[in-house]
Amino acid sequence: MRYASLLFCLVASAAIARAEQTLLDASWSQLKAQGKLKDGAIVPADATTPHERLRLQNTQAKETRLRVLTLEKPQIAKATYAVVGQVSCKGVEGKGYLEMWVCTPKGGKFFSRALGDRGPMKHLAGTCGPRRFVLPFFAKAGSAPPVRLTVNVVLPGRGTVELGPIALKQYDAVEDPLAQPGQWWTDRQGGALGGFAGAAIGCIGGLVGILAASGKWRSFVLGLMKATCVFGLVALAAGLVALAGSQPGGVWYPLVLLGVLCSVLFGALQPGVRKRYEQAELRRMQAQDIA
Repeated sequence: MRYASLLFCLVASAAIARAEQTLLDASWSQLKAQGKLKDGAIVPADATTPHERLRLQNTQAKETRLRVLTLEKPQIAKATYAVVGQVSCKGVEGKGYLEMWVCTPKGGKFFSRALGDRGPMKHLAGTCGPRRFVLPFFAKAGSAPPVRLTVNVVLPGRGTVELGPIALKQYDAVEDPLAQPGQWWTDRQGGALGGFAGAAIGCIGGLVGILAASGKWRSFVLGLMKATCVFGLVALAAGLVALAGSQPGGVWYPLVLLGVLCSVLFGALQPGVRKRYEQAELRRMQAQDIA
């Protein structure tokens, strides 16, 4: 049961580990009053949508870059930050996208573009949303903070894009801006968990094989196998809960895989290992009778 408790503690700590800090969270009307908006029209909240939207349109059959937001001296103090919000689109021709330009104190310019095929960095095409978007930036540790952030919508042809609530956030080094809200851990942490668990399973399997072959430490080996099997069942249950709770694959897949391997593998091997110990005991008794 110690393994089960350890797993639950890991899940609980991962779930509350996010320490993101919101630097900007204002309505479109407030941003316009502050002179931070250039293009687009503000659509007020209504009966179907409880928040304001910024509507941007391209009425031409050629690529157009529409300025969404410009933030001067955004007071960013950490190396990882992102603009996050909600986006929907209607009748977008081709593959449009959101982008964020980062201007450094020395005049350097870098960008982050949402051109993916899925997730919060998915491109804009046809009719979609509303859905969450993230424009992250990962600067080098110790680098100077940006002096300006500019967010644009780029549409290769005709189409309409609406942006819901938008915010600027910064993150600790261990956090992933692309992680979904409420995500137990990041995909990178899930991969590390899977690799560590796989190595641990291999070590346990090797130890069980060596000790069972020698016919020694029977209680310890069978107890270890039982505990590993119980741990696998707990991991499998946690993985199914994560899957039912719409956690991403980086969360539920390692748990399900770990659960299946531990519960099925060590559960199936227990009768054979127990029989091997019985045979070893029988050989010792026969040897004593002969002596």
